[in-house]
Amino acid sequence: MRFTIQFLSMLATTMLVSGCVDGGSGSDAIEEPVNPAVTLEAAVQQVVDNAIVPSVQAFLADTEELHAASTAFCAAPDEVMLSAMQNSWRATFEQWFRLSMYNFGPLDDDIVFPPFTFIDSLRLRGTDYLETVRSENATDINSGRDLDDAYFASKTFQRVGLLALESAIFETSTPEHSSNPDEVLAEFAFQPRKCDVLQGLSGQLVERARYVENGWLAAHRDSELPYRTLFLDGQLDEDGTEPLSQILISAQGYLDYLQTRRVVATAGQVSMHAWEATTATIDEVELLLLGNQDTTDSLFDVMEATGNQNAIAAVEDSIAQVRQAIAARDLDMLEISLGFLDGNFKREIPDSLEVELGINFSDGD
Repeated sequence: MRFTIQFLSMLATTMLVSGCVDGGSGSDAIEEPVNPAVTLEAAVQQVVDNAIVPSVQAFLADTEELHAASTAFCAAPDEVMLSAMQNSWRATFEQWFRLSMYNFGPLDDDIVFPPFTFIDSLRLRGTDYLETVRSENATDINSGRDLDDAYFASKTFQRVGLLALESAIFETSTPEHSSNPDEVLAEFAFQPRKCDVLQGLSGQLVERARYVENGWLAAHRDSELPYRTLFLDGQLDEDGTEPLSQILISAQGYLDYLQTRRVVATAGQVSMHAWEATTATIDEVELLLLGNQDTTDSLFDVMEATGNQNAIAAVEDSIAQVRQAIAARDLDMLEISLGFLDGNFKREIPDSLEVELGINFSDGD
């Protein structure tokens, strides 16, 4: 009797297992479960190759185009060339707001003189150095010193970068600081040294962008390896932070900076281009999370595969609210919605990816 029961039990078990296996390719076939660890590793690599590195390369390309546009303008200054140069600055400014999401590695590899500060002085402490660059540009134009590359390379971060170029390109150096295109054009005609200032500043911006790209793709600082390789291999020279943690911390930090420093009310005020640049940041946020046409494993894909659809919905809602605030040019609502998105990068996203950021975000949340 005991043998019969054991046999029937074994037979039932065998039938149950057989019923769960589809020998064909029918709709009842059970898919292999997603391995989140493997998918996450692929997603991180694709964030680097489809978002970060292209952003680095695009910023260099934009700075080179800006330098070329300034050279062309100075060779034949007219309204058309002035407009082209101003548009080139706007494109560079927007791309910087994308690249700023990844303020680590070659952008921030010097404790004393971080490279990013020579591109965007506002980013360091939220201090607006507009009056500083106005005074510096005017002094250079009216002085008799040699305005060569060595001189511009020796300038401190408060006197160079996108802000100094914005002042040189969009307004006069006179006390009125007129942004009227006719008056800006006339000053270039009557003050030829302003072109020396323009090209000196744009040339230095190219050098900073080239340094960042070289670090990511050729050799990082004293290493023979590019930062991309060091980063993906976890050979970080910062503090041993894991690659994905570093990406999320950097993105969160930038969103917090945009919110707490009310950057849209301070940056790009001469060109009146801060709202468009903020849109570029949100475009980069979506690229970071969703990927592009070349992405097969995105961070959202991993979050979905691990059953965190609600977290994805929360992030998407925050992004939509930021875009709505931008469209309405509502500074107060932008600050609130950026706070929501900042919070997503502190909680929903790392929690869904099971990533330990290792930082206390209680302040300013």
